Amino acid sequence: MSKEKKIRRWLIISYFANIDPMAPSHHIDDRLPYLRQKGIDICLLTSPCGAHYKNLTHKRIPSPAPSGIRYEVRYFLRRKTRGKFWFKFWETLFLLPVCPFYFIEKIFLRLDSTWSWFITASIAAILLAIKKRPAVLYSTGGPVSAHIAAMVASFITKIPHVAEFQDPLVHQYAAPGRLERHFIKGIERLIFKTAHATVFLTQQAAKNACERNNNSKKSFAIYAGAVPRENMTPHSHEEVFNIVHFGSLGGSRNLDYIFKALVLLFRESPNLPNYFRLNLYGNNSRNVSKGIEQFPYREILNVKGKVQRQEAMEFMYKADVLLLIQNTDDVSFETIPSKVYEYLHTGRPVLALVYRNDELRSMLEGMGHIVVQADDELAIKRGLEAYIERWKQNQLQSSPLKSPYTVEKAVDELVTLANTISKC
Repeated sequence: MSKEKKIRRWLIISYFANIDPMAPSHHIDDRLPYLRQKGIDICLLTSPCGAHYKNLTHKRIPSPAPSGIRYEVRYFLRRKTRGKFWFKFWETLFLLPVCPFYFIEKIFLRLDSTWSWFITASIAAILLAIKKRPAVLYSTGGPVSAHIAAMVASFITKIPHVAEFQDPLVHQYAAPGRLERHFIKGIERLIFKTAHATVFLTQQAAKNACERNNNSKKSFAIYAGAVPRENMTPHSHEEVFNIVHFGSLGGSRNLDYIFKALVLLFRESPNLPNYFRLNLYGNNSRNVSKGIEQFPYREILNVKGKVQRQEAMEFMYKADVLLLIQNTDDVSFETIPSKVYEYLHTGRPVLALVYRNDELRSMLEGMGHIVVQADDELAIKRGLEAYIERWKQNQLQSSPLKSPYTVEKAVDELVTLANTISKC
């Protein structure tokens, strides 16, 4: 096989793929068409959680541990069943024999449910690498098991490995237990030592990981970007001011501070609730749902629940203002939610509740959006007031600035990096 042929073939390893309502899946799903436009022959290795891609080589490998089996069977049933009753029926039937082993595993090994996928994925990756002889092993996604599988396959086959971290591996909610924290930190050190390149989605995440591992030579930052949409229904001014949030809410990413800001706002302007609506698309945790029920101005809330991605994009373009809420925890310092890039491509005004993230603040303010501190209700109130005043004057036009943050640009940078290490 010629060198050019090798440079044009990639083995991509990602635990999640082809799952509509999941950001880690969107990340790789959006890249596949652009990679293929570049002439890259793709072999995709994933878990069975997502649907099978029929137009490319796609191998789905299950996890061997009880926790992984349970996790993947539940995902399969969500895809295949309709209604809560049938989901519970088939879940009980399939998983009852696994339950004793699952509880034993959790007693002795408290790791993320996806941990064991690296065992079967490593074997599959080695076999695929030997058969397909790709130029690059590209691992991406949230679960660390994809990176371990690529690392093992790279060690055995000597094929260069690019590890892309969609979120920092080392942070508090990714590894809540002591064992898992040590496991994740050890894996990160190994990846930094063995991978030919590590890719992060923000400059700050790359900087922090390099400092942890005393290695900056192999680390790169590539903004994730989003795919610009065409033929969307344009925004039109209505009699009600609609501010819309998309995405799941839970933990420290919640509605507490915007609710406090709204209470202050409505006390000053008692008539405002008559023409103000906060629309929520996505899943809400139990605590968030409880907060919604207890909110004194419940009539201004439209809780829409989870919708398909294409439908969500259509609603984004129709919104008066798009609401972004970051977690109020340390991981927000070094992450940019993937939803940001979709928001920017709509051109609609954004009210961003950002938590101590200068990189994200600079990105949004540079495109004319309002950014406030996520845990400052007075600042949130002022941001709302500014947009409401512009809405009253019918001055909430779409931004004339085109977002430079595209998936196509991210793929260009990634391919350039991969070709560079392939030639080393």
